[in-house]
Amino acid sequence: MNKRITINYLIGTFLITYIMWGIIIAANGVGYLQHGTPISMILYTIGGNAPPIAAYAVLKKAHKIAGIKQLAKEAFAAKQKPVFYAVLIAFLILYFGVPGVMQGISRGAELYVGILSIPLMILFGGLEELGWRYILQRSLESKLPFGIAASLTACIWAVWHLPLFFIKGTVQSTWDFGLFIIMVFGMSFALAAILYISKSIWLCILFHSMINALSSSWIIKDSIEIKICTAIAMIILSLLIVKYYKRKNLST
Repeated sequence: MNKRITINYLIGTFLITYIMWGIIIAANGVGYLQHGTPISMILYTIGGNAPPIAAYAVLKKAHKIAGIKQLAKEAFAAKQKPVFYAVLIAFLILYFGVPGVMQGISRGAELYVGILSIPLMILFGGLEELGWRYILQRSLESKLPFGIAASLTACIWAVWHLPLFFIKGTVQSTWDFGLFIIMVFGMSFALAAILYISKSIWLCILFHSMINALSSSWIIKDSIEIKICTAIAMIILSLLIVKYYKRKNLST
């Protein structure tokens, strides 16, 4: 992925998102566009889907894809090696397991509700990966070491979410942004590792969607200790997996 594509992607994504969500924030300040009302949800959805929108636009313009059909085929290429799905599950277990061991999880919605929400979360979160991992992570990783690339992606990804913390009624408006950044680092390394070993954007989309969906059933306590321990565990596993696959590739 060349530098121009990456820069254009970032400019397009931040412009769309910050304009859409900025309108909501400004309107909230004078008592309009409350979260959940039709117009606010349209603006909210457009802003949230800026990453796939911008990704498609820049890839199409650069002739990296022929059209939406080609991008969709790659995005939903579910036929992957079982070992890659096993790695995804391992990260999923860490994400919820570490807080569980530390007694930092409470029951939310019934588990079946979370599971049934996964397809919906593909549209509201998962498709972000067409930008953050498919373009940004791959671009940075082509120039920088894995860990630095994943860290830079995490920082940019976190900042992109920032306006949500100022929109009244969103889940993020009740969170601490500092704790969110810690969580984003763990997620960024996990997603980067999944992409590194599988080259599959579908697995990144699925993992992102499963985290979002299951978080409604297993609610993680807002604790700096829990967030740090979870992030460290995911980062360590990511680095070990990448190191193993690098050695494996060198020996073949």
